[in-house]
Amino acid sequence: MPRIDVVIDIESHVCPCCGERLHKIGETVKEAFDVIPMQYQVKRIVRPRYGCRGCLQGVLQAPAPAQAIDGGMVTEALLAHIAVMKYGYQLPLYRQEQMFAAQGTLDRQTLASWMGRAAWWLKPLHTLLRNTVMSYPRLFADETPLPVLDPGRGRTKVCQFWAIATDDGPWGGPAPPAVVYMFAEDRKAIRAKHLFGDCHGILQVDVCGRPSKCKQNLGSEQACGRVLTCVRPRDATSTRRGPLCNAWIGSNSATRALWHSSTS
Repeated sequence: MPRIDVVIDIESHVCPCCGERLHKIGETVKEAFDVIPMQYQVKRIVRPRYGCRGCLQGVLQAPAPAQAIDGGMVTEALLAHIAVMKYGYQLPLYRQEQMFAAQGTLDRQTLASWMGRAAWWLKPLHTLLRNTVMSYPRLFADETPLPVLDPGRGRTKVCQFWAIATDDGPWGGPAPPAVVYMFAEDRKAIRAKHLFGDCHGILQVDVCGRPSKCKQNLGSEQACGRVLTCVRPRDATSTRRGPLCNAWIGSNSATRALWHSSTS
């Protein structure tokens, strides 16, 4: 953290006893956490126009800088701030709307539109991250329920939010740790096929307590070349499997043997 020094000095540097000038022999320092309150501002981009009195031929002006949102009234810094507060610190847009109301007016619809545009800019980066993570030989994957608005029904529907991670550090590998997040409509095994169809290597997942929900399997020819390990069983004899496990075990006997050996 940066340090800001506030010096509290004596009024006079003259000794009150003998009148000699005092010299510094030390100091007492006490640190305290501080904050600069957030303040929104309007950034004005001024582009002067120039004309020539001699020839009167046209007007010269610097080109306008590129914007994250064409014709929008938001800077890249504010877009990043809103996105980090929403997705990094779980501050919903309606609460950010209330914060903006203290210094101006920005409605939730505008904020949501900005986030949609920011997602469009970040899509190539997300694709690159996904392709990079999927190329690693060891992956861990897990999903969590994600309530999503369901227009027309007056309620939310439960979708799935996948986290696919890799970390070669414990094995002394050169690859840095990475994680990519993916969205799925439900927990059907077909979603696992779509997410991990290009994965070849070790895929580590946890077990699921609802095997009846996972009916669809990969064919044996698609299961070959992949090793799936299941961790954190509820007990030593647990055979419960989730969508990933069903998708990878399929009907191939060799793959089933791999699964049973990894959980034993």
